[in-house]
Amino acid sequence: MTVQDDLHRLGQLDGIYLGWSVLNTTDLANAPPLVTIRYKGKLQQANDGNWIFRSISADGTVVGFQLGPVSPSWTSNENPAVATVYLQQQLPQEMTN
Repeated sequence: MTVQDDLHRLGQLDGIYLGWSVLNTTDLANAPPLVTIRYKGKLQQANDGNWIFRSISADGTVVGFQLGPVSPSWTSNENPAVATVYLQQQLPQEMTN
């Protein structure tokens, strides 16, 4: 599948997860060096062709990310764990145990 195909497929789902990994440089002694942040939400394509991720939160908090238009640097993979920013249909197994 192409990146566009995967984005359109994920955009049809009621909820997906956006995550990215951030290098921890403030507390190297006590915290893991790589912190992964995840949001549950919906993927949408705007009228101008840009992709947007809107979070879903029970407490009414809204977080939005403008992902931009698909570019040649975007890739699609069934195992997005190596990416810096990734979208996936389900949480990783280590998050659900």
